[in-house]
Amino acid sequence: MTTEQMVIELKSVTYDLISLLERENQGMRAIPMQEYERFINDKTALCMRYEQLVTTLRKHGDELKKLPTEIRAELRELQERFHDVADKNRIVLLAMRRTTDHIVKTIVDSIKKQAASDFSPYDKYGNAASAPISSYSKPQQKKSLSVSLNKTL
Repeated sequence: MTTEQMVIELKSVTYDLISLLERENQGMRAIPMQEYERFINDKTALCMRYEQLVTTLRKHGDELKKLPTEIRAELRELQERFHDVADKNRIVLLAMRRTTDHIVKTIVDSIKKQAASDFSPYDKYGNAASAPISSYSKPQQKKSLSVSLNKTL
């Protein structure tokens, strides 16, 4: 593959990657779960191809310098745009992760708070507790609450 062909492919891969990242930045939650796995596979494949092309083109630095000025300028602008979109994508993903962590922490804290209270609707085996008739006049003993969370990030 010639340097010119690699530059053309790099531009194509970069445009596709920018489009994918912008789509993810704008509507990560709007992407249906069935489509999201394919989306991640496409993103991974494009990122790998992008890295391969950039690494290979760096080895052809002398040939790149011989390319017309407007092509080098276009490549430079495209790389800057890609890095801007990638930075925004990193921020969006970090915000999503922090939001998810906060929600899970809030749920866990709420469960711990409820478990620490005097009343628990479940016994230590996870069965619904039934209060004996005489318990209306006596204070109830503190019951344990068994909870498991399936945390997927």
